[in-house]
Amino acid sequence: MAKHVSADQVEVARNVDLIDYLERKGEPLKKEGKYYRHQVHDSLVIKDQMYAWNSKDEKGAGVINFAKMFYGMSFPEAVIDLNKQGYKVKDTLHEQKPKEPYQYPSHYEVNDRTEAKNYLTKERKIHPKIVQWLDNKDLIAQDKLGNVVFKWKQQREIVGADRQGTSPMKDGRMIKGIDRNSHGSAGFSVDIGKPNSIYLFESPIDALSYWSIKKERLQNTRLVSMSGLKRQTMIDEIKRMGKEGHKVNQITFCTDNDKAGREFAEKYKSLLPNRLTRINTPSTKDWNEKLKLNVENRGVKLTNEPIKDR
Repeated sequence: MAKHVSADQVEVARNVDLIDYLERKGEPLKKEGKYYRHQVHDSLVIKDQMYAWNSKDEKGAGVINFAKMFYGMSFPEAVIDLNKQGYKVKDTLHEQKPKEPYQYPSHYEVNDRTEAKNYLTKERKIHPKIVQWLDNKDLIAQDKLGNVVFKWKQQREIVGADRQGTSPMKDGRMIKGIDRNSHGSAGFSVDIGKPNSIYLFESPIDALSYWSIKKERLQNTRLVSMSGLKRQTMIDEIKRMGKEGHKVNQITFCTDNDKAGREFAEKYKSLLPNRLTRINTPSTKDWNEKLKLNVENRGVKLTNEPIKDR
């Protein structure tokens, strides 16, 4: 059984076209308008990189997640399998399809954000003052399904969003995904003061967990979620800082403490000027797990320290 995969292998796997992967696997698919339907499991429908197996209440996005769900593969097994055959890559540089501009579906947003806030503060242990600050800045919201919405904002414009479920589905999994047509190399970001440094994370939850741990020690920085390990997000955020008139004095890789996260951080740290970069991985699996452990072990009272509106 495969145990270890590199960051490069993960990046290749994530970009494999789902339909091409399944067709080469011999899965009988039939196109129905914008969708593909499996001809044996007829409640399984696929569109772009998203899938829904309605009879099993399985929904998700991404070819790695599909391979794990449908073929019962582990994450490393799926990544290795997706690297084998030279599968077609979605949205290749030579063959890109015109993409519709992102439009934030504001009609799905609700005014009552109780579920979202309770999930972030009680389940994820994010500092309540941080959650309130994000709400005040319109950087988070709640949709009609009770999901937390993390808005990707650039120059006050919403260019994409992450959605995180607040309650498990029937199979125990939580909804987690990115809005359709979100800016491909953007991500959820938060400025603390006037940023002259960038901290890179794999998810919005990890970024906010890190902020909760560091609290007032974080000054003049931008926290950025890459929604995974996306090289282009890192590059574009460095460029965006420059365009906005912020000089980047330091880049900190705060990726997960696993093989893929460490390899990503080490690879790109070595490609950037050494004086600019550092790696800060948690002692636990990820920064949210570290935050929860801190709260449990130290009895941290999260309401004691206010977060200033800078």
